[in-house]
Amino acid sequence: MSRRSSFRVWLLGPFAVVLLSLLPTAGVRADAPLAGSQGTDTSLPATASQVTVHGRGQFSNLAVTVNQTSNLTDQAVSITWTGGTPTIAAPTRFGAQFLQIFQCWGDADSSVAGDPGPPPQQCEQGAVGGTPNGLPGTLYPFRDAMNRTISRMGYDNFVPTDGYYDSRTTELYLPFRSVDGTVVNEFADPNFNPAVSGGNFWLNPYYNQTTTNEIAGAATGPDGKGAELFQVLTGVQSSGLGCGQKVQPVAGGGKAVPKCWIVVVPRGSAADENVGTPSAQNADQNGVTTSPVSPRAWQNRIAIPIDFNPVDSPCPLGADERRLSGSELALPAVASWQPTLCATSNLPPYSFSPISDSTARQQLLSGQPGAPGMVVVSKPISADQLDPASPVVYAPLTASGIVIGFNIERSPSPTAPTDAQQIAGVRIAQLHLTPRLVAKLLTQSYQQAVNVGASSPNYPWATNNPAHLGTDPDFLQFNPEFNQLLIQDGRTFSGLQLPEGTSDAAQQVWQWVLADPEAHAWMDGAPDPWGMKVNPVYATTAAVNPSGEAFGDPLPNTFPKSDPYCYQAAKQGPNNSITPPKLCGTDWMPYRNDFSDAARVTRIAADGAKIDNNQVALNSSDVWTREGPQYLGRRDMLSLTDTPSAAQYGVQTASLSRAGDDGANRSFISADSAGIATAVAAMKAGDESQVLETDPVHAPAGAYPLPAVTYAAVQPLALEASARSDYASFIDYAVGAGQVPGLALGQLPRGYAPLTDALKQQAATASATIKTLQPAPTTTTTTTATTTAPTTSTPTTESSTTVESQPPVASTPTTTRRSTTTTRPSTTTTASAAATESSSSIEPTTETPSAEPSSSAASSAAPPVTSTSTPATTTTTRPPTAITPFLHLARSRFAAPALGVVALGSGLGALELTKRPRRRRAAPPAGGAGPDPTDAMDGLDGLDAVDDAGSAT
Repeated sequence: MSRRSSFRVWLLGPFAVVLLSLLPTAGVRADAPLAGSQGTDTSLPATASQVTVHGRGQFSNLAVTVNQTSNLTDQAVSITWTGGTPTIAAPTRFGAQFLQIFQCWGDADSSVAGDPGPPPQQCEQGAVGGTPNGLPGTLYPFRDAMNRTISRMGYDNFVPTDGYYDSRTTELYLPFRSVDGTVVNEFADPNFNPAVSGGNFWLNPYYNQTTTNEIAGAATGPDGKGAELFQVLTGVQSSGLGCGQKVQPVAGGGKAVPKCWIVVVPRGSAADENVGTPSAQNADQNGVTTSPVSPRAWQNRIAIPIDFNPVDSPCPLGADERRLSGSELALPAVASWQPTLCATSNLPPYSFSPISDSTARQQLLSGQPGAPGMVVVSKPISADQLDPASPVVYAPLTASGIVIGFNIERSPSPTAPTDAQQIAGVRIAQLHLTPRLVAKLLTQSYQQAVNVGASSPNYPWATNNPAHLGTDPDFLQFNPEFNQLLIQDGRTFSGLQLPEGTSDAAQQVWQWVLADPEAHAWMDGAPDPWGMKVNPVYATTAAVNPSGEAFGDPLPNTFPKSDPYCYQAAKQGPNNSITPPKLCGTDWMPYRNDFSDAARVTRIAADGAKIDNNQVALNSSDVWTREGPQYLGRRDMLSLTDTPSAAQYGVQTASLSRAGDDGANRSFISADSAGIATAVAAMKAGDESQVLETDPVHAPAGAYPLPAVTYAAVQPLALEASARSDYASFIDYAVGAGQVPGLALGQLPRGYAPLTDALKQQAATASATIKTLQPAPTTTTTTTATTTAPTTSTPTTESSTTVESQPPVASTPTTTRRSTTTTRPSTTTTASAAATESSSSIEPTTETPSAEPSSSAASSAAPPVTSTSTPATTTTTRPPTAITPFLHLARSRFAAPALGVVALGSGLGALELTKRPRRRRAAPPAGGAGPDPTDAMDGLDGLDAVDDAGSAT
């Protein structure tokens, strides 16, 4: 498996039809587990662009429906069908009567009247079996039925002009023509010798076994129905197709966006499909052996045109821009809003850099030129880091959820009843998890989570622990169907695909886990009712934890992989001269880049773990190679992601129980719009910032336990007037037109719940405040008695009051919109007032970066004053620092800012401490709040490197 930044996905899942009633969300325990009790319908909802296309000839009864064909991105769509002939599972699982699905580009070739479709040379097909050793024949179609070999020398159907003839293999290949015009004739090196290191077996640079999205086999059920989730790819994920991008050369110069298609090739009986080949003899015993892009099979294709949202940015990249950074929870929404804003406004574009919440909070307060003027976070800045004279304003932006995603296909045990065998390979639709079960997945406590390289560290605490989640009685009591199923990859079912780095979301997950008495007692070190114990390095009791410190104090804002065991393989190679590198926990279960990557990996069931031993490696660095994707019908992947990413990739999400709901008939709540809306409505503001916080212990019934609300945070008085107006306009759009759910650009993507009216009003008030907030009026009264000694300043013999109210002005003019200069308002004082601590003269200055910004203004120097009588008395009066809502101000007019989402990686990423050993944080000073433990994780070094990091959009 390959860990890549591009989102190229293949899914070879089987049919999914509703065969049995689904369990309710409450009281899921069952005395006799039933096949399908965890649900079988994983299809996606219909959209306005849903289409149904019928087959022809012998497949005229076949009706194929795609739930979405317009406004597509890199995402999953549902393909369902009726009227098919039930799949024949002999001699392989896909012996005959199945479907093959792939994506193509190009204009219609008009070779089939009424349903022309693109030419077969322009389809991404043939890579699923692209490994030297092939794939298990019992699970996949015959090898030629998965590749582009359309004939061989000596076959009756051999026509040399139909493709590219390779005299070395006597095979006739159908070439692949990329959208840029490049033609690939050979797909695999026929002389590749796996016993010799070096060289590549797979030769097509445009797609391979891991990045292809083709479905090599999709089964039709006994009722003639079937369903699949298909991952459509943009040109970013598949440069050979170029969908959604202006990359297709056109006559006369220039480039156009290619037309793209989903093509379904129904395969009939082996006797019909194998005509012209030796397999036509005894066809029933041989099964279908021909390629879906061979002329005979291609004539039955069903082509469905699809349209993508533009991938090319309409924003003037490189222009002056307003910088934003922060939580990736808002990234899909910002990416959707960006093109509409750019196309309808003359405001500068906005660049958004997904970084950790704690780093974003520090960047906002840094005052460093080039730092973002607005950040997106889920928690407010600690009060002890704020300057009361320059408050931070928070505006709600998005509401979503943190979820456990899964992709599990049924693999019935040999003793499972017939009804369970009949739905072998069908995906699980529902999963029920408790805080304790999630804690087990987060703490490397299952045996196969620490049996790295299939070697056991022989931990005494793990002796009675289950191998993985699927064998845990704690899990089986709420998911009884798994008593009938086999888990084929215990490694990926013993933990979660976890995003790396720090985040408020990680802290919220741990808060929910540790708020549950059942989970907390287990993490303290008490075994569960079946004897399973926590991995001691995660024990929340110092006496149990080998570090001598209690895990969870303070609450973690990461998902650490703390188990120290590493596997050392034996020496290998010539004369045992090569020592393989050690395999540790982060090799066994690699971190994911972010929530989106976690969902993508779950859908493709390929996590890129470099744990396969290459016995012919000639050096140490080549010993460990990546695992291939999990086998068709045997996928079992779990991840921690968010609802927008899960919706994008069609990943099922687990229903969770609330903290404290530890009874036998506990309720499990889904992360749907209703569950998230109920949870958001129950959240309370923790302080005067009005940022909502969750209370996992007192969540009401029906509230999803892990809601996530993001906020735009702005420090208005640290910005120039134009920047304040630009950021306020962004907020106005985000909580206005940007909250309308839909598939079009500019709308709220799937997976988000629209903000409540109360949150929208809060955002409107915040927007007005950002634009109009003025420095707090300061009244300074100075009384000076007659002195007997001379002073260097003019004596003051009466009260002097100076009141200034003006927007801050940068000390040095700037012509670059991205450079933000933080200044303070100027306050005039007398010389005698300057001699006291409570009154200081403040000059306009450029603020220097600081990890902990000072809450006091810089004081100007003043000559000393010598007094032999009553000392000078200074009284300073300021209004309260809490911001008064501007309820009577007109809401700013709607303005569609030109939003250029360039998701830049933060230069502070190295400070996220993702894989560092956990350290005990310093306790706050007695009597004081102390530093925010979430913010203490990150520094400000390398802030300017943000602009030079890679894009994450």
